[in-house]
Formats: sequence, C-alpha cells, structure tokens
Amino acid sequence: MDPAGVGALASLISAIVICVTAIAAFAQLRHYRNANDIVVYLRLVDLLDAPEVREAIQKMPEIAPLLRDPAFRERLRRPELIEEFAAYGRLLATLEHLATLVIKGGVAEGLVLAEYADNFERTWELTREAVYLRRDAFGPHTGAAFEHLAMRAKAYRESGRMAREYGTLLRDPRGGASS
Repeated sequence: MDPAGVGALASLISAIVICVTAIAAFAQLRHYRNANDIVVYLRLVDLLDAPEVREAIQKMPEIAPLLRDPAFRERLRRPELIEEFAAYGRLLATLEHLATLVIKGGVAEGLVLAEYADNFERTWELTREAVYLRRDAFGPHTGAAFEHLAMRAKAYRESGRMAREYGTLLRDPRGGASS
C-alpha cells in the first residue's frame, strides 16, 4: 500500500474513533441528566408528600366558601398575610417553585406530569380565583408558572396521553376490589 493510502486509512480510522467517542460522550451526558432528574424528582416527591402539603391539599375545598365572602376577597387583593389562607399560600408557593423548575428544565415535565397531572389540574381549579385575586396584591406574575403547569397538566390529560401511558402498565388478571 502506498503512503497516500495508508494516510487515508489512518484518517478514516481516526474519524471513526472520534465518532464513537462522541457517541459515548453523549450517552454519558444523557445518563447524568437522567440521574439528575431522578434525584430532583425524589426530592419533589418528598416535598409534595410532606404532611403540611397533604393537609393543605385535603383542605382545598374549604377555599370555595371563603371566596364567596366579599370581605375575604378584598383582603386577598391586598399584600398582607391572611391567616386563613396561609396554608394554601404556602402550598401555592411550593407548586410555583416546582412549576418553575419544570419550565426551566430542572426536572423532566413528563416525569412530573405522569405522577401529579390530575392533582395539579384539580388544585388549580380550586385555587384559580384566589390566585387571580393575589395577583392584584403581588403583581401579574404571581402564580403564573403554576398556572402554566396546570394548563400543561390539563392538556396532557385531555390528550389521552396519561390514560395511554397508564393503560400500558401491566395489571393483575385476577382484578381487584375496584374491578
């Protein structure tokens, strides 16, 4: 083989090695990203399953009667701490932080929606009016990230994607009490 052929073969082999190395590097980056998603997701699960958050979620229906009171509605429009709304306010702040994390790519949206889409949608419906009133007090961006995530959750559920994903899960053929 002449020197030009050897040089061409060496260049080809070098190109192949570079391509394989690049593919391995991208695979490793993907692995790191998935590991980061899992760590963040597990912390979110701990946060969302905390007793304080669960209690606030269970008491969400209690907001509706409060919102029928014109005096309470007016208080929501002012930038003050409202004791009867404090637990909901903390819950909404937590959901706002989570939504921002999802929107900015800190955790995969699909991972969060698969677990919590129905909760986000329901929580938004119960608190929507209160969030709008708090925007009068704290500005137009109050609750905007959570509103966006709730609308993404609604679209995810309405598209049938959630039902399809859960529909592919294996089930015990013997059924259960709810079958």
